[in-house]
Amino acid sequence: MALCLALASTLVSAAQAQEGQPAADAPNNGTDPTRLTTTAVLAYEYNDLAPDISRHAPRLDLTLPFGAKQDYSLRLRVPVVRNDMAGNDGFGLGDVTVMGTHVFGLTRQRGMVAQGELVLDTGARPELGGGRDVFKGTFIYARFLPHGIFAPALVHSFDLGGDRQRAEVDITTFDFYYVPRLADPHWFVTVDPSLNFDWENDRQFAGLAVTFGRSVGHAFGGLAQLYAKPTVLAGSERPGDFSIEVGVKVLGF
Repeated sequence: MALCLALASTLVSAAQAQEGQPAADAPNNGTDPTRLTTTAVLAYEYNDLAPDISRHAPRLDLTLPFGAKQDYSLRLRVPVVRNDMAGNDGFGLGDVTVMGTHVFGLTRQRGMVAQGELVLDTGARPELGGGRDVFKGTFIYARFLPHGIFAPALVHSFDLGGDRQRAEVDITTFDFYYVPRLADPHWFVTVDPSLNFDWENDRQFAGLAVTFGRSVGHAFGGLAQLYAKPTVLAGSERPGDFSIEVGVKVLGF
């Protein structure tokens, strides 16, 4: 918790101390939340949930921007999940999600993003999904700095119904996303500390995700990237210990 609060304080100070630069000055590598582009992702995620319990989830994401200014987009995410919670370790369909994004108020100094994501209860087996239909609303304020982007976000998730035997969802997250501008534009890094408040289960925990990636050339008419995203959770009430996601991404095809 102390680590995340210290990182958040540092990032806020940097945002207040520096004037902005236009986002378009840097190549679009997918790290700027205000620059929407056609994107396809093939990823594999591993979650360490508890002793002797893990989750494996390869998935496919497809994001399509639209609108006269390309300031709207839709993203479809389809995961295939395996875990050993119920003694069946076979892969099956997980919870499919659909997310809409709108970028507005864009200037040379800042931009704002509103997102609405619907998590559908489509798990092929009870242990492969959350058992509830969930709506996740997000507001992002992105500030363009001389040496990067600071984009804090407020996220709230709540369930719309589902299996009454499964836990309801009521979670608020404060996210402190930061993208440093690197000397070599082929590489990119994002730092993403968060504070999470699970109101339904009366617990709080912190998280820190760091993404490392590199553009590897053109493929399928777009820019191909490889990336890795480790995440660690902190606090006695955390729902797991760590996760890692690796994947390949194609932008702008």
